Amino acid sequence: MGLTSNLLRRFGYDGADTSKQKRRAPTSALTSEDRALTAKKRKILQSAARDLSRNFSIAAWAIRKHLDFVSSFKFKSVTGDDGLDREIDRLMTWWSRPENCDVAGRHGLGRMIRLAEERRTVDGDMFLVKLTGQRVRGKLQAIEGDRVVDPGSDSLSMPDTTWTHGVRVDKAGRAISYAIHRRGSGGTGFDLDRMVAARNVIHHGYFDRFDQVRGVSPLAPAVNAFRDVYESFDYALAKAKVSQLFGLVLYRDALDSPGILDTSDEEDISVDFGAGPLMLDLEPGARAEFIESKSPATEFQSFTQLMISVALKSLDIPFSFFDESFTNFYGSRGALLHYQKSCEPKRADVKDVLRRLTAWRLALFIEDGVLSLPAGVSLADLKWEWIPAGLAWWDPAKEIRGDVEAIKAGLRTRSEIRAERYGDDWLDVVDQLKREREALDERGLLPVEDAELSVANTDEGDDDDAD
Repeated sequence: MGLTSNLLRRFGYDGADTSKQKRRAPTSALTSEDRALTAKKRKILQSAARDLSRNFSIAAWAIRKHLDFVSSFKFKSVTGDDGLDREIDRLMTWWSRPENCDVAGRHGLGRMIRLAEERRTVDGDMFLVKLTGQRVRGKLQAIEGDRVVDPGSDSLSMPDTTWTHGVRVDKAGRAISYAIHRRGSGGTGFDLDRMVAARNVIHHGYFDRFDQVRGVSPLAPAVNAFRDVYESFDYALAKAKVSQLFGLVLYRDALDSPGILDTSDEEDISVDFGAGPLMLDLEPGARAEFIESKSPATEFQSFTQLMISVALKSLDIPFSFFDESFTNFYGSRGALLHYQKSCEPKRADVKDVLRRLTAWRLALFIEDGVLSLPAGVSLADLKWEWIPAGLAWWDPAKEIRGDVEAIKAGLRTRSEIRAERYGDDWLDVVDQLKREREALDERGLLPVEDAELSVANTDEGDDDDAD
């Protein structure tokens, strides 16, 4: 037992290690992530990551930037039946409101998904409980990761099952139920609240191993780097403050002729900087110098930038996002494209959560008679999309021209480009353009494109008359 615990202590997460020694000797002990990150170390890692998100602006900014790209989606029903699509869109919009979606009534669906992604980024994972009780039917309860822990009671054990950080799993590693706890008074300890069947829970986390039961934060490799930068800022600021307590040194040359120098009538020179700008009128041969310390040093600034860049890599965020002057336009554009590629699997996880929530909520709408499906159509036949937030053109003149050429060549579709740039459906734009044109026609006004064409034709006619 002593040898095993020693090996596990030498093979784990540095972010959960409070000792000075970070370098680990290689070991032949191979274990699961859930065993490498024990319950105690999981709490330490979560606490360290939460402290960074609370107090270190760079870490908090990196998390927000990650959320901007990963957690924003728009719902669109695409069954092909316009009437049914409008009804489903209406119901999903209604359900997405805070009072209809969140059992606590605080967050709409969009904000809940953003907070869920933030919790799994900082804590490693989180849980969404689907409620079906009479008063809470169709609502969600969000459970933060630290509230799911082992119940610690033999009476809750079942044959052929084991507990792993609050999750009861069978021999195949499939989750059976979750032990949800309440935080104790004063923020210490946990009290068992209830056991929830896995079928009523959506577990949202970061996973790197097949046999991993609980998620691990992607910030884990960068916790120490962020903390070092945070602390070095304090040290550099303290040094800079000390260096501002500068002193003025006055030099006076000795008399050329030898003899006794009587200084009984001379006064010491003193200068008070509190009165603001002043001029020193010194005697011939005297000079004044300020004691100066260049702080922070250029080397410190360069190393700090390197440390920040390394820490941001934990979320795949390019350094040019942090320092816009770091590279040129093409370098920034290339970094953005690579970052968007890294966001695809993270978005896929969020979309899967939304897919499961949508199927569950639509099923309840159908069971409750709120949504009536056409004859021969079932829940399995319904189709929908969660479109991620778009990113507008960086260089509109060039990129729009390129998109138009891609459409003409049949390489891309209007819907694809519209979703990529604005995060919505091109067909919705077509419907809106139709309504705008009809409104202009009712008021006897020309659309912008027709007005420009009319002006161009008028200008050509004037040129002909002049000839």
